[in-house]
Amino acid sequence: MLKPVAMVGWSGLGSFDDLEATVLRKLGARKADMDRVGGTLLISVEEPVAAARSLAFLPGVAWIAVGYRFTGTDGYLKVLNLLAKRYLSKGKTFRISANSVRSKQSGGDLILSGNSELLSSVPGVKVDEGRPRVRFRVSIDGAKGACGAEIRTGPGGSPTGDDWVACLVSGGERSSSMVWMAALSGFSLRLVHSWTDDAALRRVAKLYSELSFRMDPRCLELVVLEGGKSPMGRIGRWLHDHDGATFAGLQPERPQVSTELARKFPNLSLPLVFVQDDSISAIFRSLGLGPVARKASSWGMTPKALEAATPYSEIKFGGVQADLNTVIDAIKRRV
Repeated sequence: MLKPVAMVGWSGLGSFDDLEATVLRKLGARKADMDRVGGTLLISVEEPVAAARSLAFLPGVAWIAVGYRFTGTDGYLKVLNLLAKRYLSKGKTFRISANSVRSKQSGGDLILSGNSELLSSVPGVKVDEGRPRVRFRVSIDGAKGACGAEIRTGPGGSPTGDDWVACLVSGGERSSSMVWMAALSGFSLRLVHSWTDDAALRRVAKLYSELSFRMDPRCLELVVLEGGKSPMGRIGRWLHDHDGATFAGLQPERPQVSTELARKFPNLSLPLVFVQDDSISAIFRSLGLGPVARKASSWGMTPKALEAATPYSEIKFGGVQADLNTVIDAIKRRV
């Protein structure tokens, strides 16, 4: 009986251990159901497509394939043929990528035997190493392995680690894009929003919701600051109270502003200063959050506004996968 498997390719950045731990938590799987072959995780699950869907945007994932486990060369070719019947047809091109560990067959051997098998068993198909319509992934350790058809690429980046970073978010294009860039850099995220109006809060809640489905929600927190009359003053006071690294999507119109902010708030970094606007827009679109809500580049965050140091209180939400309305309801119940 064939055993279904989801295959997850590591991006090669950050820690493979972090990726394995995150996948285990994200799927609620047991370590006994997972093993590694080189830079690939093999996860035994009853519904590999559903597992692949939940890992589609996970930081550190390069690609995802679904298929079956096998034993020996005959088992490999049997699984490859079965997958070809589902994903390959006359006129299509394919490529086989193989990873071999402690096996008598090298990766090259697996590719050659697989190519020969498919070219002889599926009429009219061709090998295309550049832009294949179908890519098959093979990973083998000793005599046992798995073969799958790649169903999508992942976001790449680094797997989520134990280092937390705070990100000041308005719900706009720049801060939302910055957050996703921080996630792909391997950080656990604390989203900090100074409540100005319900529309902005709703955009930030939507950002939290989207991220909670993409990454391990235990590595995600939303902190809403309220109180006082100055939203920027709350942030200034919070920055003085908070020792950890904090990112902001601010792009100062004058270089002196960056210098002044660095002097007064040494824990504040502006990682998007040298990132082009079109790149930021592309990242924002990839998040699927809808149209751009706010174009203002400075978001009102000036040294003078931050110096107001307005007292604030914190409303926290995090650690769970949640839709937009759940996040909003939880925040407003605590007001």
